[in-house]
Amino acid sequence: MTKTSPSQKLISPEALRISECYECGVCTANCPLAKIIPETYNPRTTMLRAFLDPQRSKAQIGPWLCMRCRRCSKRCPQKLSPHELFFHIRTNTSEKSHIDDISQRMDEVTRLLEEELPLPLISGWLCLRPDEMPDMTGKVVEEELMKSIKRHREPHPKAMNHVEKVAVIGSGPAGLAAAYELNKKGYSVTVFEKSPNPGGMLRNSIPDFRLSKDLVDAEIAHLESVGVVIKANAPIGNGISIAKLFEERYKALFVATGAGRSTTLRVQGEQIEGVIPGLEFLRKVKLGEKMTVEEKVAVIGGGNLAIDAARTALRLGGKVAVLYRRSRKEMPSDPTDVIRAEKEGLQIQPSCIPRKILAKDGKVAAIECIKTKPGQYDRNGRFLPVPIEGTEFTVEADTVIVAIGQQADLDFLPEKIQVGKGNIIVTNPFTLETSMKGVFAGGDVVSGPASVFEAIYAGWKAAISIDGYLKAESSH
Repeated sequence: MTKTSPSQKLISPEALRISECYECGVCTANCPLAKIIPETYNPRTTMLRAFLDPQRSKAQIGPWLCMRCRRCSKRCPQKLSPHELFFHIRTNTSEKSHIDDISQRMDEVTRLLEEELPLPLISGWLCLRPDEMPDMTGKVVEEELMKSIKRHREPHPKAMNHVEKVAVIGSGPAGLAAAYELNKKGYSVTVFEKSPNPGGMLRNSIPDFRLSKDLVDAEIAHLESVGVVIKANAPIGNGISIAKLFEERYKALFVATGAGRSTTLRVQGEQIEGVIPGLEFLRKVKLGEKMTVEEKVAVIGGGNLAIDAARTALRLGGKVAVLYRRSRKEMPSDPTDVIRAEKEGLQIQPSCIPRKILAKDGKVAAIECIKTKPGQYDRNGRFLPVPIEGTEFTVEADTVIVAIGQQADLDFLPEKIQVGKGNIIVTNPFTLETSMKGVFAGGDVVSGPASVFEAIYAGWKAAISIDGYLKAESSH
Protein backbone atom coordinates (compact mmCIF):
# COMPACT_ATOMS: atom_id res chain seq x y z
CA MET A 1 0.00 0.00 0.00
CA THR A 2 1.48 3.36 -1.06
CA LYS A 3 1.90 5.92 1.70
CA THR A 4 0.57 9.45 1.21
CA SER A 5 3.18 12.17 1.60
CA PRO A 6 2.52 15.32 3.67
CA SER A 7 2.40 17.29 0.43
CA GLN A 8 -0.28 15.03 -1.03
CA LYS A 9 -2.45 15.46 2.04
CA LEU A 10 -2.37 19.24 1.67
CA ILE A 11 -2.48 19.60 -2.09
CA SER A 12 -5.29 18.63 -4.46
CA PRO A 13 -4.58 15.92 -7.09
CA GLU A 14 -4.63 18.49 -9.92
CA ALA A 15 -2.27 20.78 -8.02
CA LEU A 16 0.23 17.93 -7.57
CA ARG A 17 1.20 18.63 -11.18
CA ILE A 18 3.15 21.56 -9.72
CA SER A 19 6.01 19.06 -9.39
CA GLU A 20 6.30 19.31 -13.18
CA CYS A 21 7.19 23.01 -13.01
CA TYR A 22 10.56 23.76 -14.57
CA GLU A 23 10.68 27.34 -13.23
CA CYS A 24 10.43 29.16 -16.54
CA GLY A 25 9.11 32.26 -14.71
CA VAL A 26 6.10 32.80 -17.02
CA CYS A 27 3.70 32.87 -14.05
CA THR A 28 5.61 35.63 -12.24
CA ALA A 29 6.18 37.59 -15.45
CA ASN A 30 2.41 37.65 -16.06
CA CYS A 31 1.26 38.24 -12.48
CA PRO A 32 -0.10 41.77 -11.88
CA LEU A 33 0.32 41.49 -8.11
CA ALA A 34 3.97 40.45 -8.47
CA LYS A 35 4.55 43.72 -10.33
CA ILE A 36 2.80 45.83 -7.69
CA ILE A 37 4.43 44.22 -4.61
CA PRO A 38 7.46 42.30 -5.95
CA GLU A 39 9.23 42.43 -2.57
CA THR A 40 6.37 40.53 -0.95
CA TYR A 41 4.80 38.30 -3.57
CA ASN A 42 6.14 35.98 -6.24
CA PRO A 43 3.75 33.26 -7.48
CA ARG A 44 6.50 30.96 -8.72
CA THR A 45 8.41 30.84 -5.43
CA THR A 46 5.18 30.81 -3.40
CA MET A 47 3.92 27.88 -5.49
CA LEU A 48 7.11 25.85 -5.17
CA ARG A 49 7.40 26.59 -1.46
CA ALA A 50 3.84 25.41 -1.00
CA PHE A 51 4.62 22.15 -2.77
CA LEU A 52 8.01 21.47 -1.17
CA ASP A 53 7.18 22.65 2.36
CA PRO A 54 3.39 22.82 2.74
CA GLN A 55 3.41 22.97 6.54
CA ARG A 56 5.53 26.13 6.53
CA SER A 57 3.56 27.57 3.63
CA LYS A 58 0.36 27.42 5.68
CA ALA A 59 1.84 29.93 8.13
CA GLN A 60 2.74 32.47 5.44
CA ILE A 61 0.54 35.05 3.73
CA GLY A 62 1.68 34.31 0.16
CA PRO A 63 -1.13 31.86 -0.75
CA TRP A 64 -3.68 34.34 0.63
CA LEU A 65 -2.49 37.11 -1.69
CA CYS A 66 -3.39 35.50 -5.03
CA MET A 67 -5.91 37.74 -6.80
CA ARG A 68 -7.38 34.89 -8.85
CA CYS A 69 -7.03 36.58 -12.24
CA ARG A 70 -5.53 33.29 -13.52
CA ARG A 71 -3.11 35.04 -15.87
CA CYS A 72 -0.42 32.65 -14.59
CA SER A 73 -2.26 29.45 -15.49
CA LYS A 74 -3.62 30.87 -18.76
CA ARG A 75 -0.08 31.54 -19.96
CA CYS A 76 1.77 28.61 -18.37
CA PRO A 77 3.30 26.41 -21.12
CA GLN A 78 2.55 23.34 -18.98
CA LYS A 79 -0.97 24.50 -18.04
CA LEU A 80 -0.18 24.39 -14.31
CA SER A 81 -2.48 26.21 -11.90
CA PRO A 82 -0.89 28.18 -9.04
CA HIS A 83 -4.32 29.74 -8.44
CA GLU A 84 -5.82 26.31 -7.72
CA LEU A 85 -2.98 25.35 -5.40
CA PHE A 86 -3.31 28.56 -3.39
CA PHE A 87 -7.08 28.12 -3.15
CA HIS A 88 -6.60 24.59 -1.83
CA ILE A 89 -4.08 25.78 0.77
CA ARG A 90 -6.52 28.47 1.95
CA THR A 91 -9.33 26.00 2.46
CA ASN A 92 -7.05 23.38 4.02
CA THR A 93 -5.56 25.96 6.36
CA SER A 94 -9.05 27.07 7.30
CA GLU A 95 -10.08 23.55 8.21
CA LYS A 96 -6.93 22.65 10.14
CA SER A 97 -5.66 25.85 11.76
CA HIS A 98 -6.70 27.65 14.90
CA ILE A 99 -9.00 30.62 14.32
CA ASP A 100 -6.56 33.00 16.08
CA ASP A 101 -3.82 32.03 13.60
CA ILE A 102 -6.10 32.76 10.66
CA SER A 103 -7.15 36.07 12.21
CA GLN A 104 -3.50 37.12 12.57
CA ARG A 105 -2.71 36.11 9.00
CA MET A 106 -5.73 37.94 7.66
CA ASP A 107 -4.80 41.08 9.59
CA GLU A 108 -1.37 40.98 7.91
CA VAL A 109 -2.97 40.49 4.50
CA THR A 110 -5.52 43.31 4.81
CA ARG A 111 -2.95 45.79 6.14
CA LEU A 112 -0.61 44.95 3.26
CA LEU A 113 -3.42 45.44 0.74
CA GLU A 114 -4.30 48.80 2.30
CA GLU A 115 -0.71 49.99 2.14
CA GLU A 116 0.17 48.78 -1.34
CA LEU A 117 -2.90 48.30 -3.55
CA PRO A 118 -5.30 50.70 -5.22
CA LEU A 119 -8.89 49.76 -4.29
CA PRO A 120 -7.77 47.39 -1.51
CA LEU A 121 -11.29 46.76 -0.19
CA ILE A 122 -12.66 45.59 -3.51
CA SER A 123 -9.54 43.56 -4.28
CA GLY A 124 -9.65 41.93 -0.85
CA TRP A 125 -13.35 41.09 -0.93
CA LEU A 126 -13.48 39.72 -4.48
CA CYS A 127 -10.27 37.74 -4.18
CA LEU A 128 -10.18 36.53 -0.57
CA ARG A 129 -13.88 35.63 -0.79
CA PRO A 130 -15.23 34.92 2.74
CA ASP A 131 -18.05 32.87 1.19
CA GLU A 132 -15.65 30.18 -0.01
CA MET A 133 -14.26 29.49 3.47
CA PRO A 134 -15.64 27.12 6.15
CA ASP A 135 -18.13 28.87 8.45
CA MET A 136 -15.85 30.07 11.27
CA THR A 137 -13.00 30.99 8.95
CA GLY A 138 -15.35 32.83 6.61
CA LYS A 139 -16.51 34.91 9.57
CA VAL A 140 -12.91 35.68 10.54
CA VAL A 141 -12.05 36.71 6.97
CA GLU A 142 -15.14 38.93 6.81
CA GLU A 143 -14.37 40.50 10.21
CA GLU A 144 -10.82 41.39 9.18
CA LEU A 145 -12.08 42.85 5.90
CA MET A 146 -14.64 44.92 7.81
CA LYS A 147 -11.88 46.21 10.11
CA SER A 148 -9.96 47.11 6.96
CA ILE A 149 -13.00 49.04 5.71
CA LYS A 150 -13.17 51.05 8.95
CA ARG A 151 -9.46 51.88 8.79
CA HIS A 152 -9.74 52.70 5.12
CA ARG A 153 -12.66 55.08 5.66
CA GLU A 154 -10.53 57.42 7.75
CA PRO A 155 -9.83 60.41 5.48
CA HIS A 156 -6.21 61.19 4.71
CA PRO A 157 -6.26 64.18 2.32
CA LYS A 158 -3.18 64.30 0.13
CA ALA A 159 -1.10 67.38 -0.53
CA MET A 160 -1.21 68.23 -4.24
CA ASN A 161 2.50 68.28 -5.06
CA HIS A 162 2.00 68.81 -8.80
CA VAL A 163 0.24 71.61 -10.65
CA GLU A 164 -0.83 69.35 -13.52
CA LYS A 165 -4.44 68.16 -13.65
CA VAL A 166 -5.33 64.66 -14.87
CA ALA A 167 -8.72 63.53 -16.20
CA VAL A 168 -9.90 59.93 -15.90
CA ILE A 169 -12.75 58.86 -18.19
CA GLY A 170 -14.74 56.04 -16.61
CA SER A 171 -15.19 55.06 -12.97
CA GLY A 172 -14.86 51.29 -13.19
CA PRO A 173 -11.98 49.43 -11.51
CA ALA A 174 -9.29 50.68 -13.92
CA GLY A 175 -10.39 54.31 -13.72
CA LEU A 176 -10.75 54.35 -9.93
CA ALA A 177 -7.41 52.59 -9.47
CA ALA A 178 -5.65 55.16 -11.68
CA ALA A 179 -7.30 58.01 -9.77
CA TYR A 180 -6.23 56.41 -6.48
CA GLU A 181 -2.58 56.11 -7.51
CA LEU A 182 -2.37 59.52 -9.19
CA ASN A 183 -3.83 61.11 -6.07
CA LYS A 184 -1.18 59.34 -3.96
CA LYS A 185 1.46 60.85 -6.22
CA GLY A 186 0.09 64.35 -5.59
CA TYR A 187 -1.90 65.07 -8.76
CA SER A 188 -5.28 66.74 -8.94
CA VAL A 189 -7.59 64.12 -10.45
CA THR A 190 -11.11 64.39 -11.84
CA VAL A 191 -13.08 61.29 -12.84
CA PHE A 192 -15.80 61.66 -15.49
CA GLU A 193 -18.59 59.07 -15.36
CA LYS A 194 -21.53 58.95 -17.77
CA SER A 195 -23.87 57.11 -15.36
CA PRO A 196 -25.70 58.68 -12.40
CA ASN A 197 -23.63 56.61 -9.94
CA PRO A 198 -19.89 55.88 -10.18
CA GLY A 199 -18.45 52.40 -10.02
CA GLY A 200 -18.80 51.04 -13.56
CA MET A 201 -18.96 47.25 -13.68
CA LEU A 202 -18.32 47.08 -9.93
CA ARG A 203 -21.69 48.68 -9.31
CA ASN A 204 -23.63 47.63 -12.38
CA SER A 205 -22.52 44.13 -13.36
CA ILE A 206 -21.07 42.12 -10.47
CA PRO A 207 -23.94 40.52 -8.49
CA ASP A 208 -24.54 41.55 -4.88
CA PHE A 209 -23.74 38.06 -3.65
CA ARG A 210 -20.20 38.59 -4.94
CA LEU A 211 -19.74 42.32 -4.28
CA SER A 212 -22.00 44.55 -2.20
CA LYS A 213 -22.82 48.07 -3.41
CA ASP A 214 -21.95 49.22 0.12
CA LEU A 215 -18.36 48.13 -0.42
CA VAL A 216 -18.17 50.04 -3.70
CA ASP A 217 -19.63 53.09 -1.95
CA ALA A 218 -16.99 52.82 0.79
CA GLU A 219 -14.15 52.73 -1.73
CA ILE A 220 -15.54 55.70 -3.68
CA ALA A 221 -16.18 57.67 -0.48
CA HIS A 222 -12.54 57.14 0.49
CA LEU A 223 -11.34 58.41 -2.89
CA GLU A 224 -13.46 61.55 -2.52
CA SER A 225 -12.22 62.05 1.05
CA VAL A 226 -8.61 62.20 -0.13
CA GLY A 227 -9.36 64.78 -2.83
CA VAL A 228 -10.40 62.89 -5.99
CA VAL A 229 -13.27 64.68 -7.76
CA ILE A 230 -15.86 62.35 -9.30
CA LYS A 231 -18.36 63.87 -11.75
CA ALA A 232 -21.39 61.65 -12.47
CA ASN A 233 -23.76 62.21 -15.40
CA ALA A 234 -20.75 63.51 -17.33
CA PRO A 235 -20.42 61.50 -20.57
CA ILE A 236 -17.54 62.29 -22.87
CA GLY A 237 -18.67 62.89 -26.43
CA ASN A 238 -21.34 65.49 -26.98
CA GLY A 239 -20.93 68.29 -24.44
CA ILE A 240 -17.45 67.33 -23.24
CA SER A 241 -14.90 66.07 -25.75
CA ILE A 242 -11.33 64.91 -25.25
CA ALA A 243 -10.15 68.05 -27.05
CA LYS A 244 -12.26 70.13 -24.66
CA LEU A 245 -10.61 68.49 -21.65
CA PHE A 246 -7.18 69.51 -22.95
CA GLU A 247 -8.52 73.04 -23.46
CA GLU A 248 -9.56 73.01 -19.81
CA ARG A 249 -5.88 72.47 -18.95
CA TYR A 250 -5.91 68.79 -18.17
CA LYS A 251 -2.38 67.70 -19.05
CA ALA A 252 -3.07 63.97 -19.39
CA LEU A 253 -6.12 61.74 -19.85
CA PHE A 254 -6.76 58.12 -18.98
CA VAL A 255 -9.53 56.33 -20.87
CA ALA A 256 -11.01 53.49 -18.81
CA THR A 257 -14.55 53.11 -20.07
CA GLY A 258 -14.55 49.31 -19.97
CA ALA A 259 -16.43 46.90 -22.20
CA GLY A 260 -20.07 47.64 -21.53
CA ARG A 261 -21.73 46.46 -24.72
CA SER A 262 -22.89 42.83 -24.99
CA THR A 263 -21.72 40.76 -27.95
CA THR A 264 -24.56 39.30 -30.01
CA LEU A 265 -24.97 35.67 -31.12
CA ARG A 266 -25.86 36.60 -34.71
CA VAL A 267 -28.25 33.68 -35.08
CA GLN A 268 -31.87 33.54 -36.21
CA GLY A 269 -34.34 34.34 -33.44
CA GLU A 270 -32.12 36.51 -31.28
CA GLN A 271 -34.76 39.26 -31.31
CA ILE A 272 -37.52 37.02 -29.91
CA GLU A 273 -39.14 38.07 -26.63
CA GLY A 274 -37.34 36.36 -23.75
CA VAL A 275 -33.81 36.73 -25.15
CA ILE A 276 -31.78 39.03 -22.87
CA PRO A 277 -28.16 40.26 -23.21
CA GLY A 278 -26.15 39.13 -20.17
CA LEU A 279 -24.90 42.59 -19.20
CA GLU A 280 -28.38 44.07 -19.42
CA PHE A 281 -29.76 41.25 -17.27
CA LEU A 282 -27.14 41.70 -14.55
CA ARG A 283 -27.39 45.49 -14.66
CA LYS A 284 -31.16 45.47 -14.16
CA VAL A 285 -30.96 43.05 -11.24
CA LYS A 286 -28.07 44.93 -9.65
CA LEU A 287 -29.88 48.27 -9.91
CA GLY A 288 -32.97 46.86 -8.27
CA GLU A 289 -35.27 46.68 -11.27
CA LYS A 290 -37.93 44.00 -11.01
CA MET A 291 -36.69 41.05 -13.04
CA THR A 292 -38.37 37.68 -13.44
CA VAL A 293 -37.26 34.60 -15.30
CA GLU A 294 -39.37 31.70 -16.45
CA GLU A 295 -38.85 28.18 -15.18
CA LYS A 296 -36.33 27.07 -17.83
CA VAL A 297 -33.38 29.40 -18.32
CA ALA A 298 -30.54 28.85 -20.80
CA VAL A 299 -27.37 30.91 -20.45
CA ILE A 300 -25.14 30.91 -23.52
CA GLY A 301 -21.44 31.40 -22.75
CA GLY A 302 -18.74 30.10 -20.42
CA GLY A 303 -16.98 33.12 -18.94
CA ASN A 304 -17.43 35.02 -15.69
CA LEU A 305 -20.31 37.00 -17.19
CA ALA A 306 -22.17 33.76 -18.02
CA ILE A 307 -21.63 32.22 -14.58
CA ASP A 308 -22.64 35.43 -12.80
CA ALA A 309 -25.80 35.59 -14.93
CA ALA A 310 -26.55 31.91 -14.30
CA ARG A 311 -26.13 32.19 -10.53
CA THR A 312 -28.31 35.31 -10.53
CA ALA A 313 -31.02 33.50 -12.50
CA LEU A 314 -30.86 30.61 -10.03
CA ARG A 315 -31.56 33.08 -7.23
CA LEU A 316 -34.58 34.37 -9.15
CA GLY A 317 -36.04 30.87 -9.12
CA GLY A 318 -35.09 29.56 -12.54
CA LYS A 319 -33.88 26.09 -13.46
CA VAL A 320 -30.68 27.09 -15.25
CA ALA A 321 -28.44 25.42 -17.84
CA VAL A 322 -25.27 26.89 -19.32
CA LEU A 323 -24.52 26.09 -22.96
CA TYR A 324 -20.82 26.37 -23.83
CA ARG A 325 -19.08 25.72 -27.14
CA ARG A 326 -15.97 24.06 -25.70
CA SER A 327 -15.42 21.46 -22.97
CA ARG A 328 -16.23 22.21 -19.35
CA LYS A 329 -12.51 22.20 -18.52
CA GLU A 330 -11.91 24.96 -21.07
CA MET A 331 -14.52 27.31 -19.61
CA PRO A 332 -12.70 30.63 -19.01
CA SER A 333 -14.66 31.48 -15.85
CA ASP A 334 -13.14 31.03 -12.41
CA PRO A 335 -13.26 27.24 -11.72
CA THR A 336 -14.23 27.78 -8.08
CA ASP A 337 -17.24 29.81 -9.20
CA VAL A 338 -18.28 27.05 -11.59
CA ILE A 339 -18.08 24.46 -8.81
CA ARG A 340 -20.07 26.71 -6.51
CA ALA A 341 -22.71 27.28 -9.22
CA GLU A 342 -23.08 23.54 -9.79
CA LYS A 343 -23.65 23.02 -6.07
CA GLU A 344 -26.37 25.66 -6.29
CA GLY A 345 -28.11 23.67 -9.03
CA LEU A 346 -26.57 24.87 -12.30
CA GLN A 347 -26.48 22.36 -15.15
CA ILE A 348 -23.67 22.64 -17.73
CA GLN A 349 -24.07 21.49 -21.33
CA PRO A 350 -20.55 21.72 -22.83
CA SER A 351 -19.37 21.26 -26.42
CA CYS A 352 -22.35 22.71 -28.24
CA ILE A 353 -23.13 25.76 -30.37
CA PRO A 354 -26.56 27.43 -30.64
CA ARG A 355 -27.73 27.62 -34.26
CA LYS A 356 -31.22 29.02 -33.93
CA ILE A 357 -33.57 30.30 -31.24
CA LEU A 358 -37.07 28.91 -31.65
CA ALA A 359 -40.30 30.65 -30.68
CA LYS A 360 -43.84 29.66 -29.72
CA ASP A 361 -46.61 32.25 -29.58
CA GLY A 362 -44.01 34.99 -30.06
CA LYS A 363 -41.84 33.98 -27.09
CA VAL A 364 -38.74 31.85 -26.64
CA ALA A 365 -39.49 28.12 -26.58
CA ALA A 366 -36.19 26.35 -27.33
CA ILE A 367 -32.66 26.62 -28.72
CA GLU A 368 -31.52 24.50 -31.63
CA CYS A 369 -27.90 23.42 -31.01
CA ILE A 370 -25.25 21.24 -32.58
CA LYS A 371 -22.49 19.36 -30.78
CA THR A 372 -18.85 20.30 -31.35
CA LYS A 373 -15.43 18.69 -31.38
CA PRO A 374 -11.97 20.27 -30.98
CA GLY A 375 -10.47 21.69 -34.16
CA GLN A 376 -7.28 23.68 -34.69
CA TYR A 377 -5.73 25.83 -31.97
CA ASP A 378 -6.62 29.51 -31.82
CA ARG A 379 -4.12 32.29 -31.04
CA ASN A 380 -4.74 31.79 -27.30
CA GLY A 381 -3.75 28.14 -27.42
CA ARG A 382 -7.31 26.78 -27.17
CA PHE A 383 -9.07 24.46 -29.62
CA LEU A 384 -11.50 26.06 -32.02
CA PRO A 385 -14.82 24.20 -31.76
CA VAL A 386 -15.92 22.46 -34.95
CA PRO A 387 -19.61 21.49 -35.45
CA ILE A 388 -20.31 17.76 -35.82
CA GLU A 389 -22.86 17.33 -38.59
CA GLY A 390 -25.81 15.13 -37.70
CA THR A 391 -25.67 15.87 -33.95
CA GLU A 392 -28.33 18.57 -33.84
CA PHE A 393 -30.52 18.70 -30.73
CA THR A 394 -32.82 21.17 -28.99
CA VAL A 395 -32.82 22.60 -25.47
CA GLU A 396 -36.13 23.81 -24.08
CA ALA A 397 -35.93 27.33 -22.68
CA ASP A 398 -38.38 30.04 -21.63
CA THR A 399 -35.61 32.61 -21.08
CA VAL A 400 -32.30 32.86 -22.95
CA ILE A 401 -29.45 34.97 -21.53
CA VAL A 402 -26.72 35.69 -24.07
CA ALA A 403 -23.39 36.05 -22.30
CA ILE A 404 -20.77 35.24 -24.93
CA GLY A 405 -18.70 38.38 -24.52
CA GLN A 406 -18.48 42.13 -24.24
CA GLN A 407 -17.22 44.98 -26.41
CA ALA A 408 -16.22 48.55 -25.73
CA ASP A 409 -18.29 51.53 -26.85
CA LEU A 410 -15.71 53.83 -28.45
CA ASP A 411 -17.95 56.23 -30.36
CA PHE A 412 -16.70 59.17 -28.29
CA LEU A 413 -13.05 58.78 -29.34
CA PRO A 414 -11.44 61.23 -31.80
CA GLU A 415 -10.00 59.83 -35.03
CA LYS A 416 -6.47 60.44 -33.72
CA ILE A 417 -6.84 57.51 -31.33
CA GLN A 418 -6.23 54.22 -33.10
CA VAL A 419 -8.75 51.42 -32.58
CA GLY A 420 -7.75 47.85 -33.39
CA LYS A 421 -9.38 44.53 -34.20
CA GLY A 422 -12.06 43.56 -31.71
CA ASN A 423 -12.94 47.22 -31.12
CA ILE A 424 -10.22 47.79 -28.53
CA ILE A 425 -7.95 50.80 -28.17
CA VAL A 426 -4.40 50.32 -29.44
CA THR A 427 -1.80 51.38 -26.87
CA ASN A 428 1.91 51.16 -26.26
CA PRO A 429 2.11 47.89 -24.26
CA PHE A 430 4.71 49.34 -21.90
CA THR A 431 3.27 52.80 -21.20
CA LEU A 432 -0.42 52.37 -22.18
CA GLU A 433 -0.22 55.63 -24.16
CA THR A 434 -2.50 55.76 -27.20
CA SER A 435 -1.68 57.16 -30.64
CA MET A 436 -2.79 60.58 -29.35
CA LYS A 437 -0.19 62.36 -27.25
CA GLY A 438 -1.10 62.62 -23.58
CA VAL A 439 -3.99 60.17 -23.81
CA PHE A 440 -3.56 56.81 -22.08
CA ALA A 441 -5.98 53.86 -21.93
CA GLY A 442 -6.29 50.64 -19.97
CA GLY A 443 -8.54 47.94 -18.58
CA ASP A 444 -11.18 46.12 -20.63
CA VAL A 445 -11.19 48.91 -23.22
CA VAL A 446 -7.66 47.77 -24.18
CA SER A 447 -7.46 44.11 -23.14
CA GLY A 448 -11.04 43.05 -23.77
CA PRO A 449 -13.04 41.54 -20.88
CA ALA A 450 -10.75 40.49 -18.04
CA SER A 451 -10.79 40.13 -14.27
CA VAL A 452 -11.38 43.01 -11.88
CA PHE A 453 -7.83 42.80 -10.60
CA GLU A 454 -6.39 42.93 -14.11
CA ALA A 455 -8.31 46.18 -14.59
CA ILE A 456 -7.03 47.50 -11.26
CA TYR A 457 -3.49 46.63 -12.31
CA ALA A 458 -3.98 48.47 -15.61
CA GLY A 459 -5.04 51.59 -13.68
CA TRP A 460 -2.01 51.30 -11.40
CA LYS A 461 0.31 50.88 -14.39
CA ALA A 462 -1.27 53.83 -16.23
CA ALA A 463 -0.79 56.08 -13.19
CA ILE A 464 2.93 55.31 -13.16
CA SER A 465 3.19 56.02 -16.90
CA ILE A 466 1.22 59.27 -16.62
CA ASP A 467 3.44 60.40 -13.77
CA GLY A 468 6.54 59.74 -15.89
CA TYR A 469 4.99 61.45 -18.91
CA LEU A 470 4.07 64.63 -16.98
CA LYS A 471 7.48 64.84 -15.35
CA ALA A 472 9.14 64.53 -18.75
CA GLU A 473 6.83 67.19 -20.23
CA SER A 474 7.46 69.62 -17.38
CA SER A 475 11.24 69.28 -17.76
CA HIS A 476 11.15 70.46 -21.39
